[in-house]
Amino acid sequence: MDEGRQPDEGHDPDSGLVWRYRPAPTGGSDCLAVVYSQVRVPEGRFGLERLFANTRHACLFLNCPDPVWYLGCETAIDRAIDVAAKSSGAARIVHYGASKGAYGALATALRRGDGRAFAFGPELVLGRPGSQSGAVRHPAMANAPDMAEQLQRAGAGPDLTLVFGILDATDTAGAVALSGRDLPERVRVLKLASSHASHDHLYTLNIARKLITGFTRDLEALCAERGLIASDKTADLARFARFFEAMAEAAEGSDGAGLADAVASALGDPYARLNPGYGLALGQALVRLGRRAEAAERLGEVEARIEAMPGANALPKRWRKAVWRARLSASEGTAAHGPLLAEAQARFPGENFGESGPA
Repeated sequence: MDEGRQPDEGHDPDSGLVWRYRPAPTGGSDCLAVVYSQVRVPEGRFGLERLFANTRHACLFLNCPDPVWYLGCETAIDRAIDVAAKSSGAARIVHYGASKGAYGALATALRRGDGRAFAFGPELVLGRPGSQSGAVRHPAMANAPDMAEQLQRAGAGPDLTLVFGILDATDTAGAVALSGRDLPERVRVLKLASSHASHDHLYTLNIARKLITGFTRDLEALCAERGLIASDKTADLARFARFFEAMAEAAEGSDGAGLADAVASALGDPYARLNPGYGLALGQALVRLGRRAEAAERLGEVEARIEAMPGANALPKRWRKAVWRARLSASEGTAAHGPLLAEAQARFPGENFGESGPA
């Protein structure tokens, strides 16, 4: 391919899918990387495009309106992949994405069976309260298949690697849903001590770049080297997922009694002190109930737990800031608020913590 050639772009008006094809440089790899964009990517850009810019692969970047979540884009996706595969002459295909993009990558890899998939934080059931897809809920999500069932029925084919951050309740629910199933050997599930933005975490630690350079490195081994593999028990993770689901449903329905019952149960759960994500959710719920002193105590423990984690500084800033916003909300009207605000601003220069808002 000519290195000076402009990338091919396109748009499918029926589904809303947009794409950009970037050919491999001269002497590049034999791989076509199909990269699915995450949520909140500005128009005209594609998720993870800069990450893949320096690879030797041919790349096909895909995106769709966030509420669509790649549902109904199947025909347009297949057409774009078929054209890119023919143009690149690639011997192998890798489907790659995070969050919304993880769903697109996983669904396409399952449907086509033509390449490996790396899915970081895929939602197995779409539209649930408190989830990323739930925030942009679309009617089509009600008819989307349960991805856990599809994975269990997956026949022979290339590896499908799913990565879940156990500090996030929706990711945790996905890991729990798969833990009790007899999955094919090709389906690999990694549980990481990370947030939903686990891909950002792995990027900061340079793991993502090592992985995509040739797609020859073992992702689990790379994560294990940095102490990221979580060994938390499924029963513990299930309680965290159930608490968050009850909390999110109570918030949607303005059910104060339901929230109070869920909080009472979580306060007696030792695992809520061990998993910082669970502790954060509990602290946020206590703030909503007006129990700020209890929330402040719990959230202080959460921060201490985070600081003791391997690679804590590499955790996604969006998640770290959520912890600090919750702490500030819990401390409002107390003598501790001023020093906490000063510390938050020192940790995250340029961030506006002046109005912490609801946790």
